[in-house]
Amino acid sequence: MVKQFMKKKSKRQSTKHRVKVERKVREHTRKLKKEARKNPKKGKSRDPGIPNTLPFKEEILKEAAAYKEKREQERDKKKAARMKAREKLQNQKRNLADVMTDAVKRQAAYDKQQGQVVDKPEELKSYGKVTENSRKTFYKEFKKVIDAADVVLEVLDARDPLGSRCLEVEETVRSSPGNKKLVLLLNKIDLIPKENLQAWLKHLRKELPTVAFKASTQQQKDHLTQSKVEYFAASDDLVKSSHCLGADMLIKLLRNYCRSTEMAINVGDRKS
Repeated sequence: MVKQFMKKKSKRQSTKHRVKVERKVREHTRKLKKEARKNPKKGKSRDPGIPNTLPFKEEILKEAAAYKEKREQERDKKKAARMKAREKLQNQKRNLADVMTDAVKRQAAYDKQQGQVVDKPEELKSYGKVTENSRKTFYKEFKKVIDAADVVLEVLDARDPLGSRCLEVEETVRSSPGNKKLVLLLNKIDLIPKENLQAWLKHLRKELPTVAFKASTQQQKDHLTQSKVEYFAASDDLVKSSHCLGADMLIKLLRNYCRSTEMAINVGDRKS
């Protein structure tokens, strides 16, 4: 047999009852305010401080002042550390699109300042004493790479970026038709201190887009491992491992170029 359950009592109230309750609440609130105006409360009682009769009063006051000063110094140190960490994080997370835009503007300003198109070099002078035949052969291959590429990667040694940089190559890329992009790849970043790396990145990015990179040191040719962790946030064990670092940022930069041109691109590299 099914048991009969009583329906739950409705919470609905009549308008008369609701108005009556609201009126009583208003009267009660008005009464409390009226009493508060008649008997205003005094402010918080002041701290009487340390009584003069207390022994060693001077020593206690000195200790309290020293403790207060120490806390203020610690607070200032923590604030300065937070600001420094925030600034460092902002520099590390600089938008790749901003880097690319800034580099394009600087390159245009540089070309305008030169006032004329640099002549294409007939030979690369940065390769020292080589025979004429090998120089011509090398230049032909180099020219093929430049003509076929939309983006040229110039690989620099992080231990000596200026010494491994070739200005003749950069001038050739700039003077080539087709609005070719030039990207500096700062390799072997694990061999220099991070402070030096930050300084070099700041210096090189004033001229061209620059990517910090650590090549994989694995022996096999296939199935090479890479990490998407940003180099400055990587642990010491990851930096010392054989994993590649910086490839993810390089791919993002190349994808940005693809979006801007709305077409596939070919990448040529010039190793130092």
